[in-house]
Amino acid sequence: MNNFPIYYPWSIWQLLLATKPAREALCMLDVQLGSACNAKCPRCDSSCCDLNEPSALDIEAVGTLANLVGKRTAILKSRDIALSQSRPQGFVCGLGEPTAGPNLEKLKDLIWRTKDSGFIWSMFSNGLYWDDVLDRFLEDGSLAVMIQCNSDKVDLVAETMGISHQQAIKHLENREYLWSLAAESVFAGHTEPGCTHVAASIVPDKDNYLEVPRMIDNCVSHNVFPLVAELEEAGNSVGKYYDDHRLDKEMLRNIVGYINIAYNIKYEIPLCPAAIGAIHVNNRNLVTVDAFTGMGCSWFGMGNPEVKVIGDIRDMAGDEIVIATLAYRETRIPHVQAAIKDYPEMVFGGCGGNARKLLSEYVALYN
Repeated sequence: MNNFPIYYPWSIWQLLLATKPAREALCMLDVQLGSACNAKCPRCDSSCCDLNEPSALDIEAVGTLANLVGKRTAILKSRDIALSQSRPQGFVCGLGEPTAGPNLEKLKDLIWRTKDSGFIWSMFSNGLYWDDVLDRFLEDGSLAVMIQCNSDKVDLVAETMGISHQQAIKHLENREYLWSLAAESVFAGHTEPGCTHVAASIVPDKDNYLEVPRMIDNCVSHNVFPLVAELEEAGNSVGKYYDDHRLDKEMLRNIVGYINIAYNIKYEIPLCPAAIGAIHVNNRNLVTVDAFTGMGCSWFGMGNPEVKVIGDIRDMAGDEIVIATLAYRETRIPHVQAAIKDYPEMVFGGCGGNARKLLSEYVALYN
């Protein structure tokens, strides 16, 4: 059995779009909305519910950036057959729940504003809310979604998300619905061959360890990509909570072994193209990079990130943003090269992929 689906936003076409022009262009966006959330997950790596970050993203300014990204992508595709299946792409993850409170209207406005640029947006969601508009975005290919998938048990879903029993039931219903859409998409031709626009975020811990194989099997049977990642020591998940819930390396390797044997593959977390290929814009319209590496995303290190501000999208032209970002990266590459071996060995890694591999690929672009 090897019918393992590929989540299109992390496919080889999108990774090539991120890495091939990375020394001279950034062909993706990675934006934050506000910190509003309709759950209170004890494992939340950004402690969203303890923050008071506004949903102040300037959609028109992001749209202008998207137009630039779309034009660059079209030029690159015209020159390189390897990018024939690539699309301009954006990510919404890392802060708050995109379907909660004022974030939802910002999300919808963002997708509408960038449709003409050919964008597909990948969002991380807790799966507590879904509506007909999001349905249409998913069907027309302008939205891909990764849903939090902690358990199939109502009580454990409620506990791990800090929600009511009724909300947990709704979460499971929404998951089942999205899984059915992912399965139907194979026959409807809504996705690229071998790909899916639906993924599951599965973080094994001591509560759900024995459930993980079944959840993975259910994903694959419905054309849903299972992203299996390690519990991060960040946000709410620190100290006693982290120590009490994390799995040791042997238990994590057991899960890898199960996937590899069951599906005849060598499972690893895909490298997220946003880390290398995206302009990151926070909810206050500031372009930021990881302070140490210069990459767009700071979450690959499995801990609380530190960022450097490049500028404000309302004050800088797109080309200025790219030039300033790439100039800062150039100054960081020697430091990253020297530090790769200091990053811990990971069985899975976290969002973005295994840190050592990601950083090695990043540095290799400058060799």
